[in-house]
Amino acid sequence: MKVIAFEHAWAAPYGTMMLADMGADVVKVEPPGLGDHVRAWTRNDLDGLSPHFLAVNRNKRSIVLDLKTEDGLRLAKELIGQADAVVENFSPGVMKKLGLDYDRLSVDHPELVYCSVSGFGETGTYSHRRAYDLLIQAEGGLLSVTGTDEKSLAKVGTAVVDIMAAMVAAFSTASAVRGAEQTGQGRYIDVSMLDVAASVMSFNVFSYGISGLMPTPIGTAHPLLAPYEVYDTATRPVAIAILTEAHWATFNEVTGRQDLTNQAEFATAPMRVANRELLNHQLRPVLKQWDANELVEALAAAGLACANVNDVDAVMNHPQLHERGFYTQWNVKGHNLTAPGAPWRMMGDSPQPAEDRLPATTPGEHSASVLRDWIGAGAADIDALHSSGALG
Repeated sequence: MKVIAFEHAWAAPYGTMMLADMGADVVKVEPPGLGDHVRAWTRNDLDGLSPHFLAVNRNKRSIVLDLKTEDGLRLAKELIGQADAVVENFSPGVMKKLGLDYDRLSVDHPELVYCSVSGFGETGTYSHRRAYDLLIQAEGGLLSVTGTDEKSLAKVGTAVVDIMAAMVAAFSTASAVRGAEQTGQGRYIDVSMLDVAASVMSFNVFSYGISGLMPTPIGTAHPLLAPYEVYDTATRPVAIAILTEAHWATFNEVTGRQDLTNQAEFATAPMRVANRELLNHQLRPVLKQWDANELVEALAAAGLACANVNDVDAVMNHPQLHERGFYTQWNVKGHNLTAPGAPWRMMGDSPQPAEDRLPATTPGEHSASVLRDWIGAGAADIDALHSSGALG
């Protein structure tokens, strides 16, 4: 499967990385000069490296195309002619101005799958508004239910809507390519980050529609379950999730508070939610006496849902992730880095690749190999393209 990606930031690149992890030949098109603008998202202590770029561009090849030149544009169309799918996340209308929109390309390439990822979608009043993850968390409602209270809103600590939209793009692109293999007919896919955010809010939408009560931030708690939140222990916080009455009884046995099981105010989940503060007033002093590891182990051994609140270092050293081979080791610019891998394990005759192809160190690092592999360009052809400025 060949995918050409006119992409930047995260809302498309995470998805094309997933396709590349699955074995697709993904070619990332970067503009001349800096390339993908997130390459410049760095700090003084990061040695000029961009964690944003490293995180979403493994297993791809990078080519620079100057789409403002006649040869660069011609070359883009030639590469698209060899592709199974185009993925792009330029602002709506940009690809059409370049003559690289689905309507024109599909005339000569009817089996082409073409996926556009944007903040608000390709249609509608908001379609031309700028959109970044924070803005869509706000516009899509996620920000209104995340935080400790209505005065202390908090965005999710990573670009979660970008990532979810990219997952939708990868899933729908792969599905459409499968369909094109069967029917010979491609598809145009319009992925809106706002649509994705609103989809993720479906629980809150249904809850509000039924009750008329506006969902608000409640920290780590759950609006329908209790205890279901983060609690302090003698050492560090732990997350506890009690979902059933049987779990509630078992939890009280483990923590030595069997008396709470039969306490009228806590008899059912709705009653525990209604009396959450009274419940936590009873639980917090008890849990504060436990060592975090001992509490998690005791609850897990009893079949209950619980977890440590891990920081990044703890996640990087998590035994479960290492046992599953989730991490690999990269050397980037002399830095030995622990690199997260694909979030799945594929079983069968074909083993996982021995090692990742690292993100392109420089824009256009693989231009020559892409042109050789995709359109059979020779050395003289590539030199001519360099001279014309098509490759930046």
